[in-house]
Amino acid sequence: MSDHLVQFNNISKFFGKVIALKDVTMKLRKGEIMCLLGDNGAGKSTLFRMITGAEQPDSGEIKVHGTAQIFRNPADALNAGIGMVHQEFRLIPSFSVAENVILSSSPPVLKAKEINKQVASLADRYGLNVDPAQPLWQLSMGERQKVEILKVLWRNGQVLILDEPTTVLTPAEVNELGQILRRMANDGRSIIFISHKLHEVSGICDEATV
Repeated sequence: MSDHLVQFNNISKFFGKVIALKDVTMKLRKGEIMCLLGDNGAGKSTLFRMITGAEQPDSGEIKVHGTAQIFRNPADALNAGIGMVHQEFRLIPSFSVAENVILSSSPPVLKAKEINKQVASLADRYGLNVDPAQPLWQLSMGERQKVEILKVLWRNGQVLILDEPTTVLTPAEVNELGQILRRMANDGRSIIFISHKLHEVSGICDEATV
């Protein structure tokens, strides 16, 4: 078995005559925080829309634990342990934090107190300071980002991809996010941090790919 958790081998993507990506190769190890750097329009988001099943590559392959994978949709990627926090959050404002976290993966019978307790325990484990019972509309953008991270963790995601996560954060929240991601990496999870701000990620990531 490969020592790399995720591998991209010669990934290419075309939109008509436009070359979005050509022969991209990259590897991510378990417990690693990798920053993917590039100017706006460089194809960073397109690459990771493919690993999360939102797009399919025109050529090349994606391997997870050394096995080639074809993700037809984001559910396939999540089942393989890969989740993404997009720039535009996919949350329901009228739902509570816990309801957003367990949405689409909840058991047939819900016990609110027990679910809140489980979500709170998961949040505490990684320093994601949110109240499971609080309505989402009351949260700041930084807090909503934490809910998106919790959604991936709730589904036991082993790879978390964050697309330009510092855009909605204050400098203090950027530092807090770095601490959260380090806890996740120390727990054996792997993170890909997409950004074009080198000064913000230099203290967060283990490696950087341009």
